[in-house]
Amino acid sequence: MARVGVDFGTTNTVVVCSDRGRYPVIPHGVDTAIGRVVRDVFPSLLAYEHASGRFLFGPDAERCLARPGAERRYGVIRSIKRDLRKYVGGGRIGHAVQPGGFDTAAVLTGFATALRDSVRHSGLLDGAEPLQAVITWPANANGAQRYITRQCFKEAGFEVIGTVNEPTAAAIEFADRLVRGNRSAARKLSATVVVFDFGGGTFDCSLVRISGGAFTVIDTAGVEELGGDDLDRVLAQMFAQQLRLDLSALSHLQSEQLLRHACQQKESIATGTVRSLVLVPSDIGLRGGTGTVPVPAYFDQLRPLIAPAVETLEHLVCSDAARAAGVAPDRLDAIYLVGGSSKLPLVAEMIAARFPTARLVMSDKPFTATAMGAAIHSAETVTLHDILSRHFGVLRLADHGEREFFAPIFAAGTRLPPPGGPPLVRTVAYSPRHNIGHLRYFECAGVDAQGQPGAGARQWSDVLFPYDPAIPIDGALHPGAITSRADLAGERICETYACDSDGVITVRVRRERDGQSRCYEIFRN
Repeated sequence: MARVGVDFGTTNTVVVCSDRGRYPVIPHGVDTAIGRVVRDVFPSLLAYEHASGRFLFGPDAERCLARPGAERRYGVIRSIKRDLRKYVGGGRIGHAVQPGGFDTAAVLTGFATALRDSVRHSGLLDGAEPLQAVITWPANANGAQRYITRQCFKEAGFEVIGTVNEPTAAAIEFADRLVRGNRSAARKLSATVVVFDFGGGTFDCSLVRISGGAFTVIDTAGVEELGGDDLDRVLAQMFAQQLRLDLSALSHLQSEQLLRHACQQKESIATGTVRSLVLVPSDIGLRGGTGTVPVPAYFDQLRPLIAPAVETLEHLVCSDAARAAGVAPDRLDAIYLVGGSSKLPLVAEMIAARFPTARLVMSDKPFTATAMGAAIHSAETVTLHDILSRHFGVLRLADHGEREFFAPIFAAGTRLPPPGGPPLVRTVAYSPRHNIGHLRYFECAGVDAQGQPGAGARQWSDVLFPYDPAIPIDGALHPGAITSRADLAGERICETYACDSDGVITVRVRRERDGQSRCYEIFRN
């Protein structure tokens, strides 16, 4: 059987395979007029061909969008991973490509299937072997995002044998880097590292203690709306100002091509030799002279965007959880920078200014560190102790129904069960005051002073459950049918919540009198 680590990224997806203690990056090829072109990344890009109604993925999508007349023939969807943060069952994406959009799960499954086929055709694996995979996702990914990612990769033919948060996977790769693959040295390794993971669509950082083959996440944090996509958008706007382009007047494909060009120019800065960023309008189907943006001017625009990430890093290493674990900024063994956006020299410069005594370690392969860690996890004995990064709870009534408050079921920082272990279970029992329960679930990074879901609040679909035993358990329910029922005070309702090792939560609501119950996947409609 073949084992791989998969880093499903916003801009690019990377797959690393496990091969008898070695971890080569799987190449992905596409046939062109000059021959077969092979790259270490599979672009997280989708092109929809209007005439045939079919999708092209990855390198094939990238290539077709460069063809003459592509604007008429294709629509493009990029950064699908970012869209998953707002996923609810039945959700749709790509509304700019086609009215009504496309089913998110079907599109993601198509992407994962194309990735699987590319992996099998790479020449590194036996095409007949079962493809076992450890999949990564952001540490601050919500339950719906985790569920849909795991489910779609399974439906695409990957045997998902594990999942791991992206910063934790990078910590595994960092540990392997320190011992240079020496398993004896790995069993003796002891270190505390902060992983600063700045990718194309997400920013996460995790404080991880490494002790032999055990990786314990002490605390984790992130900025939900921050990633390389945002830095690309700044550069695209600067190009537009230079060339006096009206961005709103561009076609959808032209806008996407401009953003992709901005991304490529941004990444060129990491070479250390680039002083100016250039756009030739004809490269994206426009007319006009060349636009030039000096790198220092670009960095001036980026500082306010990157500052929240550095502040989040500082809060993390000074958090209550860090202090309780005996960690302080001057006791860190390293701040490990991974993710494509961390290659910008400005990022390291701003972190070094905030942590002048810290040891900054720059990955020489920031695009592959996470997938490498996942591949090591797939093949070797690695013990993970991870945490839930967000509060999960429900709105309850207080003051005789006059006030709502957020009641956490699983608080942020709750230790997740080990992979393959039994789920965490919480049970809540109460007497109802209405004929139908209206349960509204939220995930959030914090709770405000009024007891309401605060930063990063994400509301899931409402759950309606018949408290009244006279109402059929599977009958159609509507919020307008809810009435106060003092006579139900003697009844008993039990809610049982289960959180698995991936942080995916389900609830079973049960009427004690007749034993009738229903199980809900909380992120679905």
